[in-house]
Amino acid sequence: MKKFLSVILAVTLVFTLSVPSFAVSNDDWSKVWKSQDSEAGVIMFIGSNESERNFSWYSETESEPTVTISVKKDLSGAQTFKGAQVKAIESGFSNKVTVTGLKENTTYYYQCESAGFKSEVYSFKTDGGAEFSAMYATDIHITAIDDANENSLSDTSYRFHETLEDALKKNKNISLLLSAGDQATEGLESEYKAFTSSPLTKSISIATSMGNHDRKGAAYKVFKNVPNEDTEASIRSYNGTDYWFTKGEALFLVMDSNSGNAMAHADFVKRAIKANPDVKWKVMMFHHDLYSGRIEHRESENNLLRTIWGPIADEFGIDLVLLGHSHYYTITDVLYKNVRVEELQSEMVDPKGTIYAVSCSLGRPRDDDDLGLNEEWIGAEYLTDTATYFILDFKEDSITVNSYELGEDVPINTFTIKKTSQNGGHEDTGFFTSIKDGVVRFLGAVYTIFNNFNSYDDLKEHGYNVELSDFFG
Repeated sequence: MKKFLSVILAVTLVFTLSVPSFAVSNDDWSKVWKSQDSEAGVIMFIGSNESERNFSWYSETESEPTVTISVKKDLSGAQTFKGAQVKAIESGFSNKVTVTGLKENTTYYYQCESAGFKSEVYSFKTDGGAEFSAMYATDIHITAIDDANENSLSDTSYRFHETLEDALKKNKNISLLLSAGDQATEGLESEYKAFTSSPLTKSISIATSMGNHDRKGAAYKVFKNVPNEDTEASIRSYNGTDYWFTKGEALFLVMDSNSGNAMAHADFVKRAIKANPDVKWKVMMFHHDLYSGRIEHRESENNLLRTIWGPIADEFGIDLVLLGHSHYYTITDVLYKNVRVEELQSEMVDPKGTIYAVSCSLGRPRDDDDLGLNEEWIGAEYLTDTATYFILDFKEDSITVNSYELGEDVPINTFTIKKTSQNGGHEDTGFFTSIKDGVVRFLGAVYTIFNNFNSYDDLKEHGYNVELSDFFG
């Protein structure tokens, strides 16, 4: 596969020349950790839009799962939504329920139930209009297997909760968590259950992308419950594929960068934008980094990924791309066709390209290498061994991004993107594809076919019950 990847890269290079407060101390964490709901892994994912929420949890017994939801804390006058179960990977079942018909600017109370399990009553508040706040983090790395720490699962879960709580202290209006992959380290069901241990994962809508560590096992497939997944891609990853949702004036495109099938990715983005023609902001999120370039041996991979994802961002006028994988904090200048068209500034009006950002890592930040490749693209960088995250404040005409270290009140960096029109400064490409991009997208699809066969063999070897039809639609 390395030889095949090298061939693709060589050919490619030819064409590229030119919420509520849940204060939990470390001492009290054990009580939360041992709670019934933590065992079940109750979590609230985003819905297709603000009128929906998707819920997921585990149970040992086969039954019809339900979510009871009301505007009253005692659940009086509640409405009950029914869902479905799928077989979990390790044991039991994963429950999926979608709640619809939610009203804007309303507080809701809900309870999840399946045979032998009834959750606590949790609450969340819907947003209204164009304004809302989101938290973005990446590489959370909940870790079940660590020879040096027998409590790693609990400890890494607490670190995640601590960071969520830190962000909410800075902005209590955060209603969305964007997680750019590697939620888990080994891709185990126990890690995803631990990911949900924080009470905050029940009151903030969560959108996750699939990282390379999530792809290690088969548990991410049944853990997530996300809207508008791409059902038209004939070549896809076992654990899932691209999906979209809207919030306020923003369209969020959550992509599977483990798949090199650029033909399918571009087609998906085109269809998502066509389904949401009036959005003002287009935000893309996927796991693999493109530009930070601090790990020299990954630069050939980064170069290949740039040829896949950069043209998609250019073609469809993406405003901001949230990334992970490298574990280094970097924010690019405004880029178009892989060239800086404008420097990153505290305020940019109608920028003529896309900004790409990596918030270091929540679980495993790196500060051990200042190699500094690709400096021609980087607008801001910061070396730290402390967990970092962004808070994004969306308004009708602007997105303001503040980045923080855990426990620090002063931002590492702040910038604002403003638009005076729906398209801003983006070129109207007319959804064209150049010959070069067409060749790259075709080669990416071919590579993904071979990669999927490798993934199939690997999962089979590790005892997972997978079929080739899970990879090819």
